[in-house]
Amino acid sequence: MANGDVSKLWTPSYKSPSLSFRLSRVCSRWTETVDTSFADRVCLILCLITGLCDSCAFNSWSCFLAMQTGNTIVLGLGASQQPIGTPLGWARSAVSISSFIAGAITFDRLTKALGVRRRGTLVISFGLQSTLIIIAAVLIQINIIQKQDERLFTSENPLLSLIPICLLAFQSAGSINSTRMLGFNEIPGVVLTSVYYDIASDPGLFERPSRNIKRNRRIGGVVMLLMGAIIGGWLSRSKGGMGLVLWIAASLKLCISAGWLFWPHA
Repeated sequence: MANGDVSKLWTPSYKSPSLSFRLSRVCSRWTETVDTSFADRVCLILCLITGLCDSCAFNSWSCFLAMQTGNTIVLGLGASQQPIGTPLGWARSAVSISSFIAGAITFDRLTKALGVRRRGTLVISFGLQSTLIIIAAVLIQINIIQKQDERLFTSENPLLSLIPICLLAFQSAGSINSTRMLGFNEIPGVVLTSVYYDIASDPGLFERPSRNIKRNRRIGGVVMLLMGAIIGGWLSRSKGGMGLVLWIAASLKLCISAGWLFWPHA
């Protein structure tokens, strides 16, 4: 066999894609716009998570993490040293409100900078939210933070007890940012009062489910948030307590973050 024939015999017929080509494919997938046709299911899960976190936070600290209307009322009552029995409840509410606003600014700027509805944006957003919940859960489970004791504000390090409230309220803003970013404003990420009104005043309230999708989403959000509050309440009474609730919430958001990697593009 001639030398030229031998070289042809050993020359591979397939060349693997270059590194730059593979990187370009990864980057193009990372910047794809996701299909939001079924993303309302994700927003409903966020309502469940809100119910989980807010129910255990109210049980432990008498404040909310996402529902800032209640925190604003508690903050106002603090001027008259109320509610009776929780004289420093206003401080926790103030921290929650401030952290939620900071989270809203951060997540809004982050999503707009990275690109609204992009796959990578959603992965990063939900990854950050779950990370903050995990940090709060760890602080509680290793007993750095006292969970249900008014003395935590008169201990040697009172600021330490505000850390999980700050972290959890901050990430809660990411939930409402996600529902807005995905285009489902009718799903109650954190607030229910306006949703109750929208349901009651809907002229198509009693139409078939297929003819009033927004009504279905509003009612679904209310039901999921209520279910989360019920589940969170029972779990907070279990041996795992608040730490268990937060681990479940973090796991759900981690699953959502990973799920965006395989979500179909628009």
